[in-house]
Amino acid sequence: MTDVEVLIVGGGPTGLTLACELARRGVTFRVIDKSPEFHRQSRGKGIQPRSLEVFDDLGVVQDFLDAGTSEMPARIYMDRRFIAELHLLAGVHARPDVPYPTLVLLPQWRTEEILRARLTELGGQVERGLCLTDLKQSDGEVVARLATGEEIHASYLVGCDGGSSAVREAAGIAFPGLVSETEHYLLGDVEVDGLPRDGSYVWYAADESSVGLALLPGTRSWQFGLTVRPGEEGAGEEPSLELFQRLFEQRTGRTDVRLHNATWRSRFSYKVRLADRYRAGRVFIAGDAAHVHPIAGGLGMNTGIQDAYNLGWKLALAVRGQASDSLLDTYERERRPVAESVLKTSGASMTALFSAKPLMTFLRDRIILPLMRSPAVTKAIVGRTSQLNVKYRDSELSVGGKGKVRPGDRAPDSPCRHPVTGEQSRLFDLFRGPHFTLLQFGAMVPGLAERLDALCGDGIRVYQLEPGPPSKHYGAGRGTLVLVRPDGYVAVRTRSGDAVVDYLKTISATPRASHP
Repeated sequence: MTDVEVLIVGGGPTGLTLACELARRGVTFRVIDKSPEFHRQSRGKGIQPRSLEVFDDLGVVQDFLDAGTSEMPARIYMDRRFIAELHLLAGVHARPDVPYPTLVLLPQWRTEEILRARLTELGGQVERGLCLTDLKQSDGEVVARLATGEEIHASYLVGCDGGSSAVREAAGIAFPGLVSETEHYLLGDVEVDGLPRDGSYVWYAADESSVGLALLPGTRSWQFGLTVRPGEEGAGEEPSLELFQRLFEQRTGRTDVRLHNATWRSRFSYKVRLADRYRAGRVFIAGDAAHVHPIAGGLGMNTGIQDAYNLGWKLALAVRGQASDSLLDTYERERRPVAESVLKTSGASMTALFSAKPLMTFLRDRIILPLMRSPAVTKAIVGRTSQLNVKYRDSELSVGGKGKVRPGDRAPDSPCRHPVTGEQSRLFDLFRGPHFTLLQFGAMVPGLAERLDALCGDGIRVYQLEPGPPSKHYGAGRGTLVLVRPDGYVAVRTRSGDAVVDYLKTISATPRASHP
């Protein structure tokens, strides 16, 4: 007899997103975290546009928009001389199909606070100070053993417990990759006197050293960061406020700026790691437990949030017996290639910004930074890191014909007239919730809604859309059917009602797979 249907190990952004997903679907779960207290560290401080769409679906996007900011100019200095003020988000505006086009800056502790509040509204909580020490599994359950001696029986277990994941280790999942033993990144949260609180700053020097200060919205703190290489001042020293102040003065020449009240001090190695699999039987890993990225762009945290969003609806269907176990295999097949791509993107960003190699410093100083003054270039950079272009076109869950929006693509938003109330609305309002959504452009297929209701019940909503903006954004002519997955990706594009019915039957009928 299981205690819960899903045990989530790790209460960070990934685990909290997954918990909210399961809670609103009525899945029983527990979230445990080894830390005895909730942290107040900035860590990953940027919410990308696709993650904002996830939070829209979870009903908390306005909380993030209110708490964070997208207006943060970056002031760049070279050899202690001011050279540019970059407005990275200038010229990027909301569109009917992309309501949240820009990064929102927010310290990670605040992100977790908002998600915990939403989880509480949904009836869940994070249990602190509980450390997993071992696990074993059978065909029917996973048994997690805690340091307290307690055993938790669950149908499935998901490790969202970071780069040093105890779940990954206990499940025997390999975690190959690159870990630099010589190059480190010092990071901390400090208060600053002597700088205007209306932007962020980066100082580069001729000796290839650098230092940055990023204002943290809604707080009095800044995130301090710099790289330390072998032989440089500070190499081998433990991070401290004194070290931060000394290195800041050496690299900027600014003795009029004082750092104080350091609430977080940390040292990171340069790491690029990707788990060789995301599943071992009834155990899954997500977020940093599955992939560790360089810190540029906050892409690691955002990738983890979207891992959870992808896995949540599949787990819910599986534990309810409404989908086959092998549906869960599509989690790894869809999400691992995304992490692989993000690793390349974030690694290239770190190399471009912080490499000490002469060629890279020349490219950064003479080409990259000057180009970044152009709104067109910054708009392209924001678009590349937004994660709105993540696609699952090669997935077995993507079926049907081609078009402007293809199966496996993100389902775009659009203004529309609500098919039931007649009021002005958005497609995201129709998508919001734990269900599939079928958009019928033009005439209704006779009897299709009734067949889908008999097959899926509350698991699907069917809407007829007359010609208008949605037709334009989807490139959909009269008679086109677009089935949208619960996580906002197009599953089927077709003109056949039978194809939609067959797709949903296939998800629930696929034979069970075996896993080592």
